[in-house]
Amino acid sequence: MTRIEAQQYLLKEVEKEILEHGEDGIALMCPQPGKNFWTWKEYKEAVINDTDLESCKDSNPIDAVLNLEKWKKEHNNK
Repeated sequence: MTRIEAQQYLLKEVEKEILEHGEDGIALMCPQPGKNFWTWKEYKEAVINDTDLESCKDSNPIDAVLNLEKWKKEHNNK
């Protein structure tokens, strides 16, 4: 999967979540000081801009999909 394919896949999935939960629905939560949750709108913006989530280093959603695909290939999962 290319980076563009991963981005397109994520955008399609995020749109489904937005339809079900709205843009203000919580997409992710993380127990940390400061900002500790992100909405579907914020998640979508990170995917569109190919950036990390605000205040969360190394949290690029596209990288997460590509890393999962790599792991699955290495472990013979489909």
